[in-house]
Amino acid sequence: MTLLIGIFGVAGLFVAANAGHGVPYWGGLLFFLFAILLMFWQIAKGDEHVAH
Repeated sequence: MTLLIGIFGVAGLFVAANAGHGVPYWGGLLFFLFAILLMFWQIAKGDEHVAH
């Protein structure tokens, strides 16, 4: 699941790179940021189960 989210995050960067400016640019960057944060959240939740 984390790999799939990473692929979608990179796709968001491609959208931002090809948009130039405006809503698609910021939307692609925000989608990438959301994907990165979601990946870190999944990693943190996975470590909670291992630590206990």
